Amino acid sequence: MSKKTQKIWDEIYKNGLFIISIVVIILLLPSTSLDPFQFEIGKPWQNDLLTAPYDFPIYKTSNELDIERKRIETSASYFEYDSTVYYSEIENLTNLENKLRSEYTITKDDSISLRYTKMKLKEIYRRGIISVNDLKIATAYKDSSIMLKQNKITAPSSVKLLYTPSSAMNEIRKDFPSNLNANWLTNWKIESYITPNVFYDATTTNLIKTERINNISISEGMIQIGERIIDRGDIVTEEKAKILNSLTKEKEIKQGQTFNERSKLLIGRSLIILCLMILFYVYLRLFRKQFYNSKRIVTLLLMMIVGFCVATSLIITHTSASLVYVIPFALLPIIISTFFDTRTALYANYITIFISSLVVPSPFEFVLLQATAGMVTISSLRDLSQRSQLIRTAIIIFFTYCLFFLGYGLTSDSSIFEVNWITFVFFLINGILLLFAYPFIYIIEQIFGFISNVRLIELSDINTPLMRKLSETAPGTFQHCTQVSNLAVEIANKIGANPLLARVGALYHDVGKINSPAFFIENQAKGINPHDKLNSEESSMIITNHVKDGVKIGKEYGLPKSIIEFIETHHGRSVTRYFYNKYVNDHPDEEVDINKFTYMGPNPYTKEQAIVMICDAVEAASRSLPEYNDESINKLVDKIVDTQVLEHYLDRAPITLKELGEAKNILKEKLKNIYHTRIAYPELKK
Repeated sequence: MSKKTQKIWDEIYKNGLFIISIVVIILLLPSTSLDPFQFEIGKPWQNDLLTAPYDFPIYKTSNELDIERKRIETSASYFEYDSTVYYSEIENLTNLENKLRSEYTITKDDSISLRYTKMKLKEIYRRGIISVNDLKIATAYKDSSIMLKQNKITAPSSVKLLYTPSSAMNEIRKDFPSNLNANWLTNWKIESYITPNVFYDATTTNLIKTERINNISISEGMIQIGERIIDRGDIVTEEKAKILNSLTKEKEIKQGQTFNERSKLLIGRSLIILCLMILFYVYLRLFRKQFYNSKRIVTLLLMMIVGFCVATSLIITHTSASLVYVIPFALLPIIISTFFDTRTALYANYITIFISSLVVPSPFEFVLLQATAGMVTISSLRDLSQRSQLIRTAIIIFFTYCLFFLGYGLTSDSSIFEVNWITFVFFLINGILLLFAYPFIYIIEQIFGFISNVRLIELSDINTPLMRKLSETAPGTFQHCTQVSNLAVEIANKIGANPLLARVGALYHDVGKINSPAFFIENQAKGINPHDKLNSEESSMIITNHVKDGVKIGKEYGLPKSIIEFIETHHGRSVTRYFYNKYVNDHPDEEVDINKFTYMGPNPYTKEQAIVMICDAVEAASRSLPEYNDESINKLVDKIVDTQVLEHYLDRAPITLKELGEAKNILKEKLKNIYHTRIAYPELKK
């Protein structure tokens, strides 16, 4: 694949990654507007003063509605009073009397008993007779009341006033004249003339109860626009909770009324998120071109932003909103400033905070706390290289959260006793989670191949296994690497590069010489040179192979990619000039393939790599000077650096001519100090 094609695909990848990040954030945010009413009954209200944004009813709770429905379902049932039953039964009784009169003579006692019975039946039928089965239905309600329809008029009545057939018969027996024989009632079978005249009306009962249930009012009372609902620090009572839930429900109803209402929130959020992500995209393109050109860096930055936004959304959606302060947002600037720079860390932190504020209950409070915590993080942790720094920063961030939260709480007309103290526990958990920055940094190093100052400090120790092997196998090379690292640190400090990265890159740049140390002059014993037995092509191949061998050894020992890049670039695409010139001189009539004498490259593409290339070439060449004085050292440094510039070895590196001039001056000064002439000490006279 050509460089142009590769560049096009890289652009597609990075732009596509931005688009995917925007879509993921938008889709994972809550689909409706945030319910800002996270509260516990009996606990203080944690948010700002809340007033009614519009008129809305106070909705009854589901429990209240269930109670009303249950009350209707168990309320008095409907019964119908049939007045014709009495007349029918009295007529039957009269017919029986007439029949008996025609058959035999009725006594005076029979007439009195019959008259009494008719009078009693009239009284009983007037009150009503109900069957046993219907009585069970009527007594289902606790006060035994029923709705009785009589002559097209329905009115409440009590079951206690009604008779059953058995109780009606007992009522007749109870008041039967004492001077008469009560057996007369049995003989005449009076119980057969007692028939229920009150009947259960299931159709009317079901119809009316269903209508009443459907007409239950779901609200009670109204809240007017602008009315004060609750303020920070107020205790959330049952009544306040009902009003807050009513406002939430009303908001959901209003948002779900039309497509425009539902889509308005999504469009608004999408525009804000799109604009914020475009700002970050433009920042990388204009001010951090080296970051934008790296797919790894763009991937990590967007993963960090999306990760924190999604975590905020999940916390808000599935738990209490106050738990959002448990999320260690300060971890984002810690990670980014550790691997990149503080300006990018601050920019990414603000973008993340602004997006997350779209879903938190108190956006201003959230932005105030998280933005200040981010600034404090960057100010207190410029270079993360020790565990104590992280602990100190976590403590500072904890107190920053506490002070700003307390200050903001007091500005909202609340007393210090009304501040939600449980939030301080969340701040403490937040600080503890920040201590996991170390393992998180290690994971990122392993996944993305970045390198932190912590890792650089570990690698700068000359007692590491690879450094010990280099010092034992190729002591001259080890001394050369140490000297180059000292020069590189001085230049990096002067021109604004990373001195620790330059030092470590210089220490490991020549580890490939471990495989064949004797073929490099700094490791050779005086008078013994194995190149004397080889031709120029073979010698050049051995020399250039130390770059390939170094990359292989670096991978075997687990060196970070950033350090292996120093091994690859410290010679760039330069030529082994000694063996090339020797071959040309030995073969004057032959066309020479210069690629056989050229290092595999690539040329340096960072400031630190350029520094190591310059220092490596100058330090190695300085060992071959026949004479050390100001003139010879100045000429050597100028010649080597100018040659590297003219042959375009430094074209890809972001180093200016002014910085190259400063690098020259430092190299001249340091070499003069290294190779200065010592004063001869006088001998003592005997």
